[in-house]
Amino acid sequence: MPAASGRVMRTGVNVSYGLASIAAMRILVVHAWLKGNVGDVLQLSVLVGALRALKPEVLDLAGCPAEPADNTREIVSVVDTYVPEPFEWYWKYSPNVVRSLLLEPRWKKHRRALFSRYNAIISAPGPFLAEYDARLPSALSDIALAGEIGIPFLLSSHSIGPLPQEALARLGKVAACVAREKSTHQYLLRRGIQSVLSADLAFLYPYEALRGREPAATPVDPPYRLVFLRCNNLEPGSFRRDQDGLRSGSIPIAGASGERIVLATSDVRRDGRFLASLSNRLGIPWTACQTVSKLVHLVDGSAGVVSDRYHPAICAAVLGKPSQILQNREPHKMEGLQTLLAEHSLSELQGLAQAGLTEIRAALRRAGQASPRAPSERSA
Repeated sequence: MPAASGRVMRTGVNVSYGLASIAAMRILVVHAWLKGNVGDVLQLSVLVGALRALKPEVLDLAGCPAEPADNTREIVSVVDTYVPEPFEWYWKYSPNVVRSLLLEPRWKKHRRALFSRYNAIISAPGPFLAEYDARLPSALSDIALAGEIGIPFLLSSHSIGPLPQEALARLGKVAACVAREKSTHQYLLRRGIQSVLSADLAFLYPYEALRGREPAATPVDPPYRLVFLRCNNLEPGSFRRDQDGLRSGSIPIAGASGERIVLATSDVRRDGRFLASLSNRLGIPWTACQTVSKLVHLVDGSAGVVSDRYHPAICAAVLGKPSQILQNREPHKMEGLQTLLAEHSLSELQGLAQAGLTEIRAALRRAGQASPRAPSERSA
């Protein structure tokens, strides 16, 4: 069914559609975050790899920053063209009058010209469809604009909510909506929006192929437990070490055991200074996982992972390491991940992630079957 119908189709469509309709398509993936967060590398590389396997005529990627970080090359190398996203991602930080009179018209003009060159727009995976995220206004504007010019917009794998009612209305008009946790899926269902229940695409990353490839030594000799901490979650001054292990105020982080604690991050650009300071104050070593290979190496050599970052826990699950999820300020995301890990086996989680990719493929086939106008026929 075309996106203009305003309905989201569930997995289970006729999968006998051939790939011929997709082979003629020009696809743009937007909202890529390529600043070096290893979690973004994990999930987005799986998406663009699956899209490339469909052999579309064009597969382009739009994202931030203008020059992607070195550790994102495995993503950028798969697409045909990388298109930098402009600064209007950050509307939320602008005064209302500036946003409405300058930024929104400028953004829409730019995006209309860009979108009109493609047959389908896919939002890169992520948690930014929430009222507390500065990227939300731009993402919602993109959904609305794609609908105005008759281009299917697909949400590939997302944590969603909380959202105001007007934002929910826009989500109801996308061509596919993949919820990467049950909490997101149920949140949307209670508000009358259909989505496909999935799991994060990072569950499908080939971690096993990277085992043993990282030559760098670990910060300390085993046994050790990795504690991944965001810089903007728990208060830095609240952390302390005692006979019970590591705590943040009354919250137990890592209990006392025979294992050394190693602080870690999968996003050194954001967390590096925070962890360096915390390490110095507490006398605990810290390390940065700047590549997927190093993340795999460190997790594989550990006794387990404690994390308030999403993807280190997924890496641990795939490698068969125990993980403890710390809550952060994105409840659908972290509570949803905790539920997924508690209720499903690894094979089930990978099956859920595959279901998300299946829905994206099916939505692209529906768009191709609908015989959309060639991009050149749309006015910019």
